[in-house]
Amino acid sequence: MSAPWFSVATHFKGLTEVHGAVDNPKILEMYRVSGHPEVQDDETPWCAAFAGACLRLSGFRSSGSLLARSYEEFGQDLGQTPRRGCIVVLTRGDPTSGQGHVAFYDAEEGDRIRLLGGNQHDSVSLASFAKGRVLAYRWPTETAPLPTGTFLPNILTIDPANAPPHLVTSYSGPLVENVDLQRGSISGVGGGPELLMDGAEGTRVSALQSALSAQGFPVGEIDGEFGPRTCNGVMAFQQARGLPVTGVADLATQRALGLVSPPPVIVDRGRDTSMQPRLQPQDALRIVVEALGRRTAGGAVSGQLTPDAASNAQLLQVLLGALAGRQDLPGQPVVPSTASPSGTVPPVLSPIDKMLGGEALAGKKTLIAVIAYVILQLMTIKTGSGESLVDPNSITHSVFTILIASFGGLGLLAKVDRVVQLLELAASKAPPQLPR
Repeated sequence: MSAPWFSVATHFKGLTEVHGAVDNPKILEMYRVSGHPEVQDDETPWCAAFAGACLRLSGFRSSGSLLARSYEEFGQDLGQTPRRGCIVVLTRGDPTSGQGHVAFYDAEEGDRIRLLGGNQHDSVSLASFAKGRVLAYRWPTETAPLPTGTFLPNILTIDPANAPPHLVTSYSGPLVENVDLQRGSISGVGGGPELLMDGAEGTRVSALQSALSAQGFPVGEIDGEFGPRTCNGVMAFQQARGLPVTGVADLATQRALGLVSPPPVIVDRGRDTSMQPRLQPQDALRIVVEALGRRTAGGAVSGQLTPDAASNAQLLQVLLGALAGRQDLPGQPVVPSTASPSGTVPPVLSPIDKMLGGEALAGKKTLIAVIAYVILQLMTIKTGSGESLVDPNSITHSVFTILIASFGGLGLLAKVDRVVQLLELAASKAPPQLPR
């Protein structure tokens, strides 16, 4: 029977406490993963935290305790027949004191046994212990889901071939290959970009550090070495961008940092969309105009333009005209109506009203801007093929958003100007005061 937790423990071999005021963030994270986030220093005995973290990161339940002897009755009893990877519980000091040590069995050495564990000489290491100190050999049996929100690697990245079945069948993340534990990187299937994690080195790590630093997430010196500060920078960036906080620079993280190109165009229903031209602003406007065009009494759609003759300015005028219910083409004079928006004769128009269509658009500009903005947002909704008429991150979208906001602002200013003119008109018609 395989012991995936032993693979995880082997991966952390060499992890050492940091003496003094600084604490090793990986050891602190092991406390959290094992269920004790309240511990904030690596001077607290951490052999049980290490064992619990290795179990959780391999998809198995831990005792949930920081007491080494909490594993004395844990899982299956192997009696006096240990096997590689099993949990070993030892006495420490007085056997009746309740104190102990917990680690993973590696091999027998005469009257001693070699164990791989945490907090052995202040590090994750192999150490030799007398057989007479053994209290129990136990084998984990109860599975559990992988912990989330941790930057520590798990069995699926460390040793995917040794992952327990319940993780393999439930895992929906990207498959990986070519795991290089020495370099701390994992190559994507088909030669995809590396997933960079603690221990990685090279130019890709330098690029990652530079991108994080440029976006305000300090990582210290740009040295091409993925260490604790780079890991903290990755976690801060992931949290700020709403990505899973793992501390591993996966494909989504690298893409958000601009280190990886967008995914390739997907061929849908036998059609290669990579050869299709990108939607131009005038095309997007034309689609809206054709959908909103008002029909005249004769049944013809007003405001249609030929593709070769239409300019962006004309198309915008037609769009606004269609939204306002106008029947004229750009360039045609607006025929004054018998009624005025202000209820006066002649109508009171602001300079903005006169500049933007005269009486036909007086009182309608703000409403038109709101409707146009709603239409623009609808055009950014992705269809079943994963595309939208207008890319929300494109310059086209930004330009039309600014135009719509400006048009709405002009409408508001025009309303204020009309009110001022009406007040001035009322003041000029006030009856003269009679002498006393």
